[in-house]
Amino acid sequence: MDDSTYFDLSGPGDRRERTAFFVLDSLLRSRIDCGFESNTARHGEDVNVYLVHLLSSLVMGFRDDDHTAARDIDVFEKVRDSSDPRFKCGVYRANADYLLLSTSLFTESPYVEREGQRTFDGSARDRIGRGKAYYQFASMFHERVRASSPAVARVLHRLSEDFERYVVVLFHMRGEYFNLYERLQESKLRSLQEDLSRTPAESDSATLGTLRDDFLDAYWTWHQGPSAITRRKLTEAVSRLQTADPTFEFHLPDE
Repeated sequence: MDDSTYFDLSGPGDRRERTAFFVLDSLLRSRIDCGFESNTARHGEDVNVYLVHLLSSLVMGFRDDDHTAARDIDVFEKVRDSSDPRFKCGVYRANADYLLLSTSLFTESPYVEREGQRTFDGSARDRIGRGKAYYQFASMFHERVRASSPAVARVLHRLSEDFERYVVVLFHMRGEYFNLYERLQESKLRSLQEDLSRTPAESDSATLGTLRDDFLDAYWTWHQGPSAITRRKLTEAVSRLQTADPTFEFHLPDE
């Protein structure tokens, strides 16, 4: 099934829905251009869904948060006294997201030419190493969240494993399809230093971060085994997320 069918384009739609489709289409084209197709078990649609929401949030604008930090020591300081694995996951994930986007979208180029070959420059290599570690920590702590599905942890682990390749794909996407570096003002870079997933603090209350994780879990379960039960659970997850976040748009294809 073509990924574009997951976003309902019937009727006029609104800016948010058109943005989501544009981002998804650009991402899929860029993965193909870079030889990193997503039609395998390892490089599945769950990562695409995560990146579409991440990039759509970038286009639509962010909300203020204080989970990101410039230095490793400051990131570790944020989680040092916490006993909540969901909070720790969110801090590491927000910083990994920031490093992924800043390395690929908000840089003139992450590359340098050496002996006729293109490779990552020293700054990019440093951010890549940190991003891989943060995504891995986020995956590890998500697995410790009570009653959590493995879907989100699996996505974060894949992003850790293939961080470099996603930098390549997103940098290509920026130049060929997104044109973000030229279109967004410099002030947008500061907006990257916000928690794109709205990670909850140490509480048991349902927040936007948990609802987004629930949606990704339900989507993955439905995609792996479409049935009336998994479809109903996905529909319920979508409804809860749309209630909390009216900007969220997602439509299942007709049965």
